[in-house]
Amino acid sequence: MLKIKLEPDTAQEFAALAAAYDTTVSALMTIALHRFLEAPGRYKHPMLREAERTSLSDWVDVMVNPSSKQQIWRLAGRYGDKLNTSLLRVALRRLLEVPGDLAGDLETIAPLRDLRPEIYARANVHFDEPLRDKLDGLAARVGSDRAELMRHAARRVLEEPGKIEQAVNNEVFRSEKNRKHLMARHACRQARRHTQPD
Repeated sequence: MLKIKLEPDTAQEFAALAAAYDTTVSALMTIALHRFLEAPGRYKHPMLREAERTSLSDWVDVMVNPSSKQQIWRLAGRYGDKLNTSLLRVALRRLLEVPGDLAGDLETIAPLRDLRPEIYARANVHFDEPLRDKLDGLAARVGSDRAELMRHAARRVLEEPGKIEQAVNNEVFRSEKNRKHLMARHACRQARRHTQPD
């Protein structure tokens, strides 16, 4: 959640636009930032003018996607401290001046949790061909990809560990590389159990 300070007239225009499209000011802000980050153009001087405004008296609360916030903070930081909300106002004013296809953007952009990919640690996972093909087929059906399905699978395992040990052992035994070693270790353990005195 961020607070943006606006003139009363601008705050009312912002609220009226949200009401006209039966949406929220946060959804409009998401669209404004998306458009700005896609094509920032010249923003230094408008941002500095925003920083000098003295007629700002109305506070407006908006929800902003984390990655959009980071991008805005980075762009604003090139020209000095505490210009972040000034750059937010630049993006907002551009939206108010040129609403464009708001109806379309409200359907395709506003609902997204985040518009830029999160940064994940990379892990190599080896699949046999049937499992790989099933993953790719499922990903194609739901409009996703193999990596995203693996992240969902990992979350499910962590949320419901249950039979994870048995599942891991089954996968380990499936590996030709480990099979002989594991079978030999299992035989040694069994022999040790039978030879230990009661």
